[in-house]
Amino acid sequence: MLPLIYAHRGSSALHPENTLRAFRHALATGVDGIELDVHTTGDGVPVVIHDRNVERTTDGCGYVDEIRLTRLRTFDAGDGEPVPTLAEVLELVGATAHLDIEIKGSRSERAVLDVLAQYPETKWAISSFDWDTLRTVRRLDPGAELWPLAELFDDDLTAVAAELGAPAVALFAGAYTPDSARELRIAGLCVMVWTVNDASEARRVRDLGAFALCSDDPGRLMAWKGPR
Repeated sequence: MLPLIYAHRGSSALHPENTLRAFRHALATGVDGIELDVHTTGDGVPVVIHDRNVERTTDGCGYVDEIRLTRLRTFDAGDGEPVPTLAEVLELVGATAHLDIEIKGSRSERAVLDVLAQYPETKWAISSFDWDTLRTVRRLDPGAELWPLAELFDDDLTAVAAELGAPAVALFAGAYTPDSARELRIAGLCVMVWTVNDASEARRVRDLGAFALCSDDPGRLMAWKGPR
């Protein structure tokens, strides 16, 4: 069975990451899902950007959680694209693709869930490297689908997945080995693997049993995957 293909920050190999342009291109390739990153602004609005410090991905400066949305929207996130709000991305994607929403910003959980509640057609899971963030989401929304994120595989990962009732984990490709794949299968967990950018690696993780992979160049891997 071929894995699902998720666009990592949109088609980020070709367009500025986490912008509506990158997401539109990913949707045009027919991806199964989109991975994106969320912080909240100084006035509490969830926005789609990877770093707390805006300098790497925009022409602005400062920290997202100290900047009001109106000012943040004046920054160029690449090719004239603004930093999108989470609501704008949900409006764009609709029910077309599943979303892997990685919460980066602290104390963003309630704001993210409030926005998601306005788009009931959206299919989503929430992931985070900060497992306490996922614990907070679980308290706020007992039915939320949660994917613990990890760079390494160990018993703590399977333990937190069990604690959260998570059906899947998101694991760095280098940590997805025959041994870890076997342990994750024993634990009854599906695995999303990141970041996979070529067909040979896609075949490797497929053969180990990954249900999904995340790619900077999803169009390339959709071509490898073939027609739906």
